[in-house]
Amino acid sequence: MNGNDELMVQAAWLYYEARLTHEEIAAQLHKSRVAVTRLLKRARQEGIVRITITRPLPAEFELEVLLKKAFHLRTAVVVNPGSTTADTLERLGQAGARLLLQLIFPGCRLGMAWSSTLSHLVNYLEKSNPPIPFTVHELAGTYLGLATPYGIASRVAENMGVSLESLPVPVFVQTQEAFEALMKEERIRAALQHAAEVDLALVGLGNLCADCTLVQTGFLTPEGSEQLQHRGAVGDILMRFYDAQGRHVPTPQDNQVIALTWEQLRRIPHIVAVAAGPAKVDALLGALRGQLIHSMVTDTDTARSILECA
Repeated sequence: MNGNDELMVQAAWLYYEARLTHEEIAAQLHKSRVAVTRLLKRARQEGIVRITITRPLPAEFELEVLLKKAFHLRTAVVVNPGSTTADTLERLGQAGARLLLQLIFPGCRLGMAWSSTLSHLVNYLEKSNPPIPFTVHELAGTYLGLATPYGIASRVAENMGVSLESLPVPVFVQTQEAFEALMKEERIRAALQHAAEVDLALVGLGNLCADCTLVQTGFLTPEGSEQLQHRGAVGDILMRFYDAQGRHVPTPQDNQVIALTWEQLRRIPHIVAVAAGPAKVDALLGALRGQLIHSMVTDTDTARSILECA
């Protein structure tokens, strides 16, 4: 055994058996901290040190790793489902809030849309200490009616003590003329343009089942939902529909939706989707296959269903 090999074994023993820090080993061996790090790396590479994990990975962590690998995601967060749908939504909200706090940075432009799932994360957000200056942008019209309490951008901005650029108009208007009239308003045009320039967007994914949110809120009829399914649509982001491969499914009403266009959505650098449940599997798969989203928060049951179809 040459001198370097002896040093490598000594460093490995001091670190793994004696539990010394890199700094303590460096002082004892009269080497730099960088040199110690290199010795320990070589010890692992050459099999002098073998690390064995004697317990299986937590199921949630393993699913996160598999999702990231299968769909080239930046981040995947998987939670255990609750005993009820309401419990699961709360867990998704809490996990979504934690992820959002990790991703926000000073000067960030955060885009948010109304969503029944996302509405559960608001209560888990509060002012950070020290405060992080950023701006919240509404990605779609948020005048939804009193019976539809899913607009969350203003609540997020209020809870976190940051500024909001709002879009206080209907998300859907009945005629092309009404749409064009609203687009003549400078404030609305500017808000939509700024929304298209966000760094990060947090979205829910709509599905097209008979009792989906769009049908419940009256923005889509059951017949309209069925027609979209016949055309291959499996889900929507901001009422922009897509198929099982994540390709846009245009509709005659696209120009009556006051929200980011499909092309603008595709240019957002980081979109995080929060969604779970059997009814959301097809919508999630389409978004993942088309790389419409870059990170996701879901539950273990949904993650397994997605991976079975990957």
